[in-house]
Amino acid sequence: MGLFSTLISSMGALRVFEQALEVTQNNVNNASTPGFAKQRLVIESLPFDPERGLPGGVLSGGPQSYRDHYAEQAVWRRREDYSYSDQLAASLSRIEPYFNVTGDAGIPGALNRFFQSVSAWSVAPNDSASRAAVIEQAGYLAERVRDTASSLIAAQNSAEQEIQQTAETINRLAGMVSELNSQIRQEARTASDPSVDARLHTVLEELAGYVNITTLRQADGTWTILLGGQTPLVVGERQYQITAGHAGTQPIILDAAGKDVTSQVSRGRLGALLEFRNTALPSYLSSLDRLASTLADRVNAELAAGVDMNNQPGAALFEYDPAVGAAISLRVTSITPEELAAALPAAPGGNGNVFNLVSLADSGEIDGASFTEYYAALARSVGRAMQTAQEDQTTNEQLLLQAQALRQEVSGVSLDEEAIRLIEFQRAYQASARLVTVVSELTEETINLLR
Repeated sequence: MGLFSTLISSMGALRVFEQALEVTQNNVNNASTPGFAKQRLVIESLPFDPERGLPGGVLSGGPQSYRDHYAEQAVWRRREDYSYSDQLAASLSRIEPYFNVTGDAGIPGALNRFFQSVSAWSVAPNDSASRAAVIEQAGYLAERVRDTASSLIAAQNSAEQEIQQTAETINRLAGMVSELNSQIRQEARTASDPSVDARLHTVLEELAGYVNITTLRQADGTWTILLGGQTPLVVGERQYQITAGHAGTQPIILDAAGKDVTSQVSRGRLGALLEFRNTALPSYLSSLDRLASTLADRVNAELAAGVDMNNQPGAALFEYDPAVGAAISLRVTSITPEELAAALPAAPGGNGNVFNLVSLADSGEIDGASFTEYYAALARSVGRAMQTAQEDQTTNEQLLLQAQALRQEVSGVSLDEEAIRLIEFQRAYQASARLVTVVSELTEETINLLR
């Protein structure tokens, strides 16, 4: 009975060590698989008490995943932060070139050229060429303002398309989680399948890059995904899709019931796109509109205070439509050179009114700043926003890498460690196989003796 018990115990050990080798080999094979977490076979010792007929040995407790949910959540949070700053930096970098801070190009250059032409006109107030140059430079300035406004409006349209595409991507990833939940419910073993587990966590990390999510693992192994901790995206096998809509002129995010949940989107690429489209761009456009309207109104007011070459009240040089936006609609009127008011009513034929126009170049017309200074402040605000986003991007990237490294340390596959375990289990397997052989030979010898 002792030999048979030992043989049975050894055979059981062979099976356990064979499973341990399979688990270890599976770790090695999936070392580079995204989302894979190493597994270990739980080996339990059996009681050894020969007097009670307990031969000892080992028993398999099944494979156990080393995935750490807290480490995973840390990675997802860092992924949300990094994706937000990365997207915001990318969006701001597209519009930053339109805000030239030098005096040679763009709006600053056009402002300088316009007021230089006005200054030249003051020297020869009745010269037709000087008058025509003022109108020409006014047209050039209006064109530069319209170009900048047009670029911002194009950026708005592009951001809206990206918001739509991002919402669709979120729905696609949520759909993948729903499908995996369905597999888990159909077959309980799927919940512990390392390949399914790897795919699921890869999808969840990718989803965290697009929007801030809260994840809850249910008792049946399925996952519940909530947007912003409140709006369901996935519950069991059911998916709840979000859509991109509009509230007035601004894009919003609607849940499956059509409720506005934009306020719940705070991080990830979707959060950055909404911030860029609904806050940053409208602010820049508003400032540009204020520059355009104030410039047009002040120049027109000064011209209206004078008289032209026919001793008639000065005509307006600029016009715009406030309904569509001063910057995008700014243009020169149909004014002729003769209609420009150079003189004051009390001194016809002089240049007294031109000097009032010249003074606008350096006077504090907007919040105590000149037109050029006001625009420079706007350009600097765009530059600072982009610099801050880029600095946040760098910082969040480092934090993400640290979180990923910690996760790898806890649940990732170390080929060196797996190689050592392979050797250990191979030797244990060989020792058990040798014991089986010896016991088998002893058993056969004993039987022969009994014969």
